Amino acid sequence: MGKFLGEDITYINQNDVNNALRFIRQNPDATQRAVWNLFIQQKFFTNNDFSFIDVHNEKLFYQNAEVLLKILQMWQNIRLTNQNGHNQFLGDMFEGFLDQGIKQSEGQFFTPMPICRFILMSLPLESLIKNSPTPPMAIDFACGAGHFLTELALQIQPLLKQHKPQSDLAEYHRAMYGMEKEYRLSKVAKVSAFMYGQQDIHICYGDALVNAHEAFPDIRDGNFDLLVANPPYSVRGFLETLPDQEREAYTLTKTIHDAETANSIETFFVERAKQLLKSGGVAAIILPSSILSNGGATYIRAREILLQYFDIIAIAEFGSGTFGKTGTNTVTLFLRRKQTSPDTAEHYRERVEEWFKGHGGNKRKHALYKDRHLIEQYCAHINVPVDDYQTLLNSDIDGAWIRHEHFKPYADKFKKSAELVNLRKLRKFQGLPKSEQEEEIAKRYLNFVQAIERDKLYHFVMASNQRNPVLIIRSPSGTKEIKHFLGYEWSSSKGDEGIKLIEDATGKHVTALYDGPDRDHPTRYNRRNPAKLNHYVVANFDGELGAIPDELQAVANSARLVDMLDFSRAVFEKQLALLAYKKSDIETRWPKVKLSSVTQILNGGTPDTKKAVYWEGGDICWATLVDTKQKYLTDTQRKITKEGLKVTTLLPLNTVIFSSRATIGEVCINRVPTATNQGYKNFVCNPKLIDYEYLYQVFVYLRPILENLVPAGSKYKEINTDTISNFQIPLPPLDVQQQIADACKVVEKETEKAQKTLTDAKQSIEALTSDISTKAKSSKKLGIDSVSKINPSKAEIKTVNNDTLVSFVEMASVSEAGFIASLVERPLGELRKGSYTYFAENDIIVAKITPCMENGKCALAKGLTNGLGMGSSEFHVIRANTANFMPEYLFALLNRKAVRQAAEKVMTGSSGHRRVPASFYENFPVPIISLKKQKQIVSRIEALEKKIAAAQAVIDAAPAKKEAIMKRYL
Repeated sequence: MGKFLGEDITYINQNDVNNALRFIRQNPDATQRAVWNLFIQQKFFTNNDFSFIDVHNEKLFYQNAEVLLKILQMWQNIRLTNQNGHNQFLGDMFEGFLDQGIKQSEGQFFTPMPICRFILMSLPLESLIKNSPTPPMAIDFACGAGHFLTELALQIQPLLKQHKPQSDLAEYHRAMYGMEKEYRLSKVAKVSAFMYGQQDIHICYGDALVNAHEAFPDIRDGNFDLLVANPPYSVRGFLETLPDQEREAYTLTKTIHDAETANSIETFFVERAKQLLKSGGVAAIILPSSILSNGGATYIRAREILLQYFDIIAIAEFGSGTFGKTGTNTVTLFLRRKQTSPDTAEHYRERVEEWFKGHGGNKRKHALYKDRHLIEQYCAHINVPVDDYQTLLNSDIDGAWIRHEHFKPYADKFKKSAELVNLRKLRKFQGLPKSEQEEEIAKRYLNFVQAIERDKLYHFVMASNQRNPVLIIRSPSGTKEIKHFLGYEWSSSKGDEGIKLIEDATGKHVTALYDGPDRDHPTRYNRRNPAKLNHYVVANFDGELGAIPDELQAVANSARLVDMLDFSRAVFEKQLALLAYKKSDIETRWPKVKLSSVTQILNGGTPDTKKAVYWEGGDICWATLVDTKQKYLTDTQRKITKEGLKVTTLLPLNTVIFSSRATIGEVCINRVPTATNQGYKNFVCNPKLIDYEYLYQVFVYLRPILENLVPAGSKYKEINTDTISNFQIPLPPLDVQQQIADACKVVEKETEKAQKTLTDAKQSIEALTSDISTKAKSSKKLGIDSVSKINPSKAEIKTVNNDTLVSFVEMASVSEAGFIASLVERPLGELRKGSYTYFAENDIIVAKITPCMENGKCALAKGLTNGLGMGSSEFHVIRANTANFMPEYLFALLNRKAVRQAAEKVMTGSSGHRRVPASFYENFPVPIISLKKQKQIVSRIEALEKKIAAAQAVIDAAPAKKEAIMKRYL
């Protein structure tokens, strides 16, 4: 290296050390000087934190010292601190340093200052300052460069002047703590606080997941009023850095089976927040959006922690452009810690356990009905009469609960369960009489259902315990709209890098998020501007959300927490759906009338399932959700007797049947005399005033509006009779109604024809690919690993420049039809170090996790940027040997239902983490046929796929066509 550079290189090797220690006994003083000289060389004559030039010898050390001295002389008279507000120079300097000096890796991405400002302006800081006799304890347990802490200190300052002018600002700074595991960043955070004049803020260099920190005894459980953070995510092997004793502090640890590969660090920060906050403490945490929906025990447990220990005040979803080069979609969770003494979660856990012990006339009856209203709310939510549900709580194997639609998915799941499959294999079980076998299965099924329902009921109760709705803020998708929403954009232009705020003529930051200070009034914060989104987050913290103005409803709405959870599936993973409904008015030139003035509205009902007289031998159609999927109802799965009609209503032909509960807005017309359950409002049209076909089309057209008719504060999602009776619809003359109905029927016939074409073509492809092996009996078959490469190594792209744009493919981007629906361009350098799968043009990507295999997700990679792609780690990649095999031919063999079913049988892993091993594809038999025959097969498939695409285009266009018809006539 010295020859190459032509300079001396400071390097201490073992011989240097041995020589220095040679005469330690004879001359210890000389030895000490020799060792000290080596130390000086190693410490000072190599690169260090203050190197402005590359230092690797003594000469360069002194040259660097001269540069450092001149810089200090330049800065010594410059005052950087700004006691009155934000320092734009400091902001730009730290942004540039973080962007260029510290690369965003290991799950770190730094929070832009406008987002920091929005989050802190959305927290109830004013209430904390006014109502707390002492400075509120605040912490950022992943503080990075300290953005949140410096912004918090700045926002507290005017609040103290307003409400506690005699207070010492330094005391409030001393109540703020930052924690950072990255040593360089912890130094930056400390320097940042000093340069802002906030030197009393505590910065702890250490792992926030560790429970105790000797130098900072105040960082302890239950000691903080406020927590705000943007913790790291997807850090592989993070758990291995925690001592065993520290791991035991987390319930999440039990969900992880391989500490070496575990990367869900963000979930542990959720549980850490639960530990650190005191009762009533508030938090804002930025997390990847996947926290709300990811499967697997760790993410499910994280959502359980959120539901059990926090009120979810608001969720703000930000798109991938919010954090600059990091393409991660994030959510900011605004939370309040639930009561800790007594523990709310523990109280209701015990209550639910009591309910499931039943009562049977004993002393538990009083305990069961003490909170009966909660059971009633849950039963109404799942559309099961409370008395019927009571039979499940009483462990009645043949109780009325078993016949309700809510439990049908449970039966299907149980039939496929390993427990039942293994039970049937036992000789002891096989030797039992059939009646005893059925009884044993029934007992196990009851236990299976009760376990799921216990979990559902408990989390329903915890969600119901939250009095306020969840405010949902979602970033728009258009580029211009996002820019206006955020109020900034990112610049990568040389010399002009970083965040560029959008400001008006006065220098005021223009954004929908908050009302910030301007150049002339740097400390003037309007925290409660009703035109800004932060106002509504603060209001919801205070329990005073109120109505959201029309101009913000495109990006903000509210929903009950229980309505964001799906209680209908047999697998209850507590995913939180972000619901944001838009309201709109009906524009029409015709007079509008109430539905009750042109129809007779009849309600349905459910006969007692315990009384055979209502059901046995019945031949009268009785409709539930499974029967009303098609436009015309001609039969139902279940039938009732004439006795059963005593608790419901027989509807005449051509009644418009409207779902007013659960799947609100689903509609059909009965072609046979029918009764329905209580989840429907049924409209018998007055033929002199309204045509039933027209009313059907109106309901389809207005479904988005009808879905918003659920009264605010209602116990469960349902449009009541009074609301629907008073709902107004356009009423043109009967001849115009007929024209509308006829025009829509033309579209429906086109759709039916297209659907048949699509179905026939898919069946033809399935038959063609399934018959390849049969028709090629004489041909040789090889494992696919013999004709392709499985999961090619990233080493193939080792020499590709990090700045090269490649196509990034998420699991959701793969269409069930077998193609990649969307590609996102991202620099290779951002992806190559992650746990992403590498593939190239014409490779086949196959989803290997359970849900995706069931959905048939695989695709032939086409149109990749620079011919390269990176995607989910849950993809297998198959690359055809194109000398003898067409990628399209292999794809056709793999993209079949039969293959997916075979793959399911060999899955490994536990529930929620089941995967198809690579060996399944390696051993997959491929008929060896000539390229000519392959081309013929692929050509036939492509012709069928064109038919499918054309048919699908007709189907996809149908709603818009019908909407155009309605708008034209109305």
